Amino acid sequence: MAGVAELEPIIWMRPEKPARGPAPTYSRERIAAVAIEIADSEGIDAVSMRRIAKELGTGAMTLYRYLPAKEDLYAVMIDHAVGFEPQEPTGDVRADLATLARRHRQILCRHPWLAPLLAGRPIIGPNVLRGTERDLALLGGCGLSIDEMLDVLNPIRHWVNGAVQAELAERAAADQSGVDRLAWQQRMGPYLTTLLATGEFPHLSQMIEESEFGDADERFENGLAILLAGVETRLPAIAGSTRPPSAA
Repeated sequence: MAGVAELEPIIWMRPEKPARGPAPTYSRERIAAVAIEIADSEGIDAVSMRRIAKELGTGAMTLYRYLPAKEDLYAVMIDHAVGFEPQEPTGDVRADLATLARRHRQILCRHPWLAPLLAGRPIIGPNVLRGTERDLALLGGCGLSIDEMLDVLNPIRHWVNGAVQAELAERAAADQSGVDRLAWQQRMGPYLTTLLATGEFPHLSQMIEESEFGDADERFENGLAILLAGVETRLPAIAGSTRPPSAA
């Protein structure tokens, strides 16, 4: 296993522009933008320096001067895709956390390849760090310890990641098969009817007969409300917070 001293400094610690010589033709941000366009339309597996170079009308070896490793490319893609949107505390912490969760969902839905990369161990860029500082500031006036703040934020992020990946998987299955969710449920109907007739699945039977199976937005909002209610129960300091925005 390589020691820290043997590892290349992370991409954000390396200068983008050389101290001497001609000005670079491209930028990390431009390369990341093209890579994101490819990933959004064709998936992350379609992203390569050769493909990016083709889109830019240059050679792959030219781009390796900017981003020598796949890790570097993914790092700038993640940071560019996440971006940074300010969010000032409103005094209603629950509402602020809901806004945070909805924004995170929108970003992940916009870039279906992003959640799996974030679930790994990516190199954290400046936009992600600014976003973490912003999110912690939403809880800064509640009297929580830093670990308690993380105990609030991490489950929200993890739950949103899982909810979005399930949503995207359903969308991908419908696109690939040409069978939407309703048609798939109808296909499963005879099989489920046979099982339910045994009487061994009373709760499942009730779910199928009574559940309205709301759309993705409704399921997300219902799950988020339950999650935030649990957070308030565990950490009462958050519930009913009326601290002024300037307190953050």
